Amino acid sequence: MSNKFILLIILLITPVLIYGYIFNQGKGENTAASTDLIPTANLPDSFTYLGSHETPVNIGGSSINATEGVYRNNGNDLYINVIENNNPQALLAQYKEQIQNEFKSKYNPFTPISLNGHDATQITYFDIVKGQQKPDYTVVWTTGKAMISVASPTADLQIVITLAKATGL
Repeated sequence: MSNKFILLIILLITPVLIYGYIFNQGKGENTAASTDLIPTANLPDSFTYLGSHETPVNIGGSSINATEGVYRNNGNDLYINVIENNNPQALLAQYKEQIQNEFKSKYNPFTPISLNGHDATQITYFDIVKGQQKPDYTVVWTTGKAMISVASPTADLQIVITLAKATGL
């Protein structure tokens, strides 16, 4: 009787385990980053860490989970998005291609820069505010298993770069 009971338990548990395995396939490829990649202390003067949360980011038509850190500097909000990925270089290339497609060759929004000893890309967007062109800046780069983006709807590139450098990544 006990052998039949054990066999019955195995038969009931096996489909649950198989379903869990199939359902979770590929989930680890784009996951929200751990918050230890979001700087919270030893920030540059006048920067305040406001908190972090998970947020979806659309790259290449797919929604990808990111961890977003929110900061304030003299009334300007800034954001750090960290997306952990098995191939962050390919993710960055896809992100840049998406941006290039949005601009449709109106101008080249990309400027290569050096950040914390590695290559990064500065992206410049232009918005029209009260009839005037106003630049917005984003700095993106990859490190290890993550793509990192620092952005702010501010016309001050140095604020964005200062926060990007504060990541130490």
